[in-house]
Amino acid sequence: MALLKHLVVLLLVTSIFPGCTSLPETNPMPQAREGIAWIERQFKTCSDKDCPPPTRKTLAIVELPAARKETTPVVAVVPPTVPSVVRSDEPVTATVLFAFGKDSPSADGQQALKRIAKIAANFQRIELEGRTDDIGSKAYNDHLAQRRADFVHSWLLKHGVNAEIVVRAEGLCCYLDTALTETSRRNNRRVEVRLVNRQDAVSNSKGAQ
Repeated sequence: MALLKHLVVLLLVTSIFPGCTSLPETNPMPQAREGIAWIERQFKTCSDKDCPPPTRKTLAIVELPAARKETTPVVAVVPPTVPSVVRSDEPVTATVLFAFGKDSPSADGQQALKRIAKIAANFQRIELEGRTDDIGSKAYNDHLAQRRADFVHSWLLKHGVNAEIVVRAEGLCCYLDTALTETSRRNNRRVEVRLVNRQDAVSNSKGAQ
């Protein structure tokens, strides 16, 4: 019986002892949080407790980046090219076009003749040269070139042109464009007109004498 009491006491002691000897749990220390603050005129990281609080002065220093303005590219202004001054004694040239195998001008040729008639009175001399394309015989084209030049000569006289008119003609010769295309041949069917000895140039030369 005494032994049984001794065992009960021993069990009670061992069950109570760990509870008495165990240390109470302590609350963990809160970790410092990191922040960003304006320090020494720049943004730096700092611990939460060491970060200076924002002030009016700090907010005035820290300015938001201004919106970037788009710069307008500077375009260099190139002055227009001034055409060279045409001397009053330089000849004026024009081209009267003709249709295939014809000795009368095309629509473009008629317009060219009208422009020539408007300025012909300002010149003392007009030179005409009849031309053809490369189709046909030499004899046929020489005759066609002459007929074309004669047509222009007669047309100018009928429209009151009193200048001296010199007529020359040759076919299968002196092409503006030697390519074997219809466009080239159309440009070669022509009478070349050269207006020389401008009236004001002649009068000026006489006055200088």
